[in-house]
Amino acid sequence: MRKTTTGSSMTQQMRIRYYVMNLIYRNSGKSVRVPSTRELSRQFGIARSTVQLAFEKLLQDGYLISRQGAATMTNPFSSFVLQPQTRNPLIGVKLYEGDAFYYGTNFWRALSSVTTELTERNFNIRLLMNAATSEESIEREIEESYLDGVILIGTSMAYVNAARKHHLPCVLIGGAIPPDQPSSIRRSLDKAVRHLAALAASRNLTRGINLCSVASEENRYIQRRLKELNPALKLEVCDPNAIPDMTSWLRERLFHDPPELILHFEQYAELLQRIVEESGCEILLISRLPPARDVYYHGLSFVYPLKQIAVEAADRLERMLAGETELPQSVFEAELKDRKSMVTGEISYA
Repeated sequence: MRKTTTGSSMTQQMRIRYYVMNLIYRNSGKSVRVPSTRELSRQFGIARSTVQLAFEKLLQDGYLISRQGAATMTNPFSSFVLQPQTRNPLIGVKLYEGDAFYYGTNFWRALSSVTTELTERNFNIRLLMNAATSEESIEREIEESYLDGVILIGTSMAYVNAARKHHLPCVLIGGAIPPDQPSSIRRSLDKAVRHLAALAASRNLTRGINLCSVASEENRYIQRRLKELNPALKLEVCDPNAIPDMTSWLRERLFHDPPELILHFEQYAELLQRIVEESGCEILLISRLPPARDVYYHGLSFVYPLKQIAVEAADRLERMLAGETELPQSVFEAELKDRKSMVTGEISYA
């Protein structure tokens, strides 16, 4: 018997619901027996009453068939099984840790590029949106999602380890991935940073502000590489989290001690653009990721080739599902682009 797990009754009901729906998915076109509420209560280590509540909802939704004096069976004609005679691989996609209050524009761009590519290859997709943070909850999420493979975008190595423990084909996409990590796709800023260093040198820019968390690994990399490539450019690091009123602080700084360059998060793009124009100063704005289409902004952005990354991730997953293992890491470079080149390039605002 499993150790009883913590969590709300609804969460426990979803565990039973996923278990039953997996039976339907794996037995397309066939009606199979579902273990009794007593058996599932023991198997999952949860109250029998919770299992019964989950069964009632599954019966209402048409996923189960129950007759007096007979075992409960799955309904082979459930609507989510579109092709009764075939079963396409079920691929999980996890975006970061699943614990964000909301996801911004660039999170959805990354997710959309991957899910679109998987869909075009006729994979079925399950979004893993649970806020699993402990090793136990991460492993349970992987185990009880009943997947054929998984693509992890910006997650911790705990998810990779859980997938490998269950022999699940796994592709990891992220920036801070060790070079020797197999079956992974590393996003690199090196090309974009080299471009930025050269651009600053060509314009004789020597004073800049880097709006970023001081402890960020990406920030430390950018600071170090810019110093190596262009020692004349001095970047002052300012943590936005330590500034109570960003608007007032920016106005004060840009009107009285303006820098020549500002590297910033995309959420500050429009605010910075408008204050720069009010100040009348010539300041080069660099967004770490492209702002949303309707944001007023004339600066440059670090742009990753999201479509190419998605194609590579899907290719790798197909190869792993076919039996290949330990594929070497691939690296994709961001480029420094303006809004016009983004429209005609990898990221389109049309």
